[in-house]
Amino acid sequence: MDKKGSLGLIAAIIVLALVILAYILVSVAERECFSNRDCSDNAYCSTDYKCHQYPDKILVNDNNYFSSALVFGILLVVAAYVYKTGKIPFANKFKKIKRKKRKVETEDGYIEI
Repeated sequence: MDKKGSLGLIAAIIVLALVILAYILVSVAERECFSNRDCSDNAYCSTDYKCHQYPDKILVNDNNYFSSALVFGILLVVAAYVYKTGKIPFANKFKKIKRKKRKVETEDGYIEI
């Protein structure tokens, strides 16, 4: 084994580890707050580690997920039926589409597609 080659690899790994460690330390040092106690009384520490003022008005949006839950439930029942029986419901109601065959001219003659 070549000792000079492995020494260069080890040095590169150490330099890379030091760069990563320096990046982590700088990003931690630039944080304005770590918890709500580090901010004033009318502010909170958010996920970007900066103090933000509490909003004056809290907006609550009510969402209705009934239709989405209904569709999801029906699809879940159909999937369980297909898994249990191996048959697709209402499959015989639809007509199978027949492809029209056509002849294509090639160098060797005609072929059907």
